[in-house]
Amino acid sequence: MAEPPRRVRRVELPDGRQFWLKRVERLSGRLRLQKGDPARAFAAEREGLRALAAAGLPVAGLAAEGPDWVLMPDAGPVLPEVVRDPGRDEAEKLRAFEAAGRALGRLHWAGMAHGRPAVRDVCWDGREARFIDLERFRRAKRAGFWQAADVVMFAQTAFTLWPEDGRWLEAALGAYAVSAPEGSVAAVRRLVGWLRPVGWLAAGLARLKSESRELRAVGLTLARLRAWEG
Repeated sequence: MAEPPRRVRRVELPDGRQFWLKRVERLSGRLRLQKGDPARAFAAEREGLRALAAAGLPVAGLAAEGPDWVLMPDAGPVLPEVVRDPGRDEAEKLRAFEAAGRALGRLHWAGMAHGRPAVRDVCWDGREARFIDLERFRRAKRAGFWQAADVVMFAQTAFTLWPEDGRWLEAALGAYAVSAPEGSVAAVRRLVGWLRPVGWLAAGLARLKSESRELRAVGLTLARLRAWEG
């Protein structure tokens, strides 16, 4: 804590245990306008960590906390690192994404929304997929807008990284469909319908910025979720 503040810092203890120290982000005026109030985001994350733990949901957890910091045990590599790891076979990688989809479904059953469940915001400890980065956490209606937006975000970030390999996303969607509240898949399709103009805009911008993986992923995401039967 006495060292220059950083938003996230790895902490390794002499006994080999690893933790992550997260502090309120310090932003300039321009970045504050772009990203919002960092104190509010930190408060949302703290609430999310507590709420998920209280509900028995897989989350990184809280080892210690202070007014403007939290210390979380290391929850394992994030999903993109799991996919890149040559030491893990395909079966384990699929289990990790199935666990991620199942965990998101349980989160939604509990009446919550992660807010930004990008694939890089889910860790795999070998048994469970645990959520991190809950800065946009909120209470949410089951099968409502914010929960549907969670699924769209997860799919968008998966297509950004793996546009031609749908194995990981399909594993997560399959597990989510059988774990989520009734009507959740229909809510996702409904949101995708509302987002159709966004897809048209992204397609146009992608022709101007052909190197943008995020723009290319929009069309893939909307097409896949539009056809989702659940």
